[in-house]
Amino acid sequence: QMKSMEGKVAQLEMELDEEKNNSDLLLERITRCREQIDQMRSELFQERASKQDLECDKISLERQNKDLKSRIGHLESSHRSNKEGLVAQMEVRISELEERLGNEERDRATLQLNNRRLERKVKELMMQVDDEHLTLTDQKDQLTLRLKSMKRQVEEAVEEIDRLESSKKLQRDLEEQIDINEQIQ
Repeated sequence: QMKSMEGKVAQLEMELDEEKNNSDLLLERITRCREQIDQMRSELFQERASKQDLECDKISLERQNKDLKSRIGHLESSHRSNKEGLVAQMEVRISELEERLGNEERDRATLQLNNRRLERKVKELMMQVDDEHLTLTDQKDQLTLRLKSMKRQVEEAVEEIDRLESSKKLQRDLEEQIDINEQIQ
């Protein structure tokens, strides 16, 4: 019985080690997911920064456009003789700026689309991490229950071993007492 109890105790300790290894693997997966989320967040912040830069460029170009239009108006009123040449030059400049503004707006739209994709991906990763956290919590609770059960079994096995040892000791004491009685008789 002692050997079978010791075998059970060894088996329970092996199962406990396996459960600890599984828990460590799950923690490593959660750490990797968190690193991916941090990387996605940094990419999202970079996209937002570039979006803000593009918006600043757009505002600057719009100001330049207004400035050039006001200059055109001023030049038209002050220099009637050079009007046609300057107007053509300014119109070319305005068309260049409008084309540049259109390009900036297209870039901005592309960045916004990328930004939304990244935000969706971050949300999905957060949901995945939350699910894995819940799974890990459940597994941790199950491990805790199994650990308590195994500890209880180990304690019962130790009590059984102690009881068997004490019964062996009593048996020896009884045999010694019987020997003493026989010698006395």
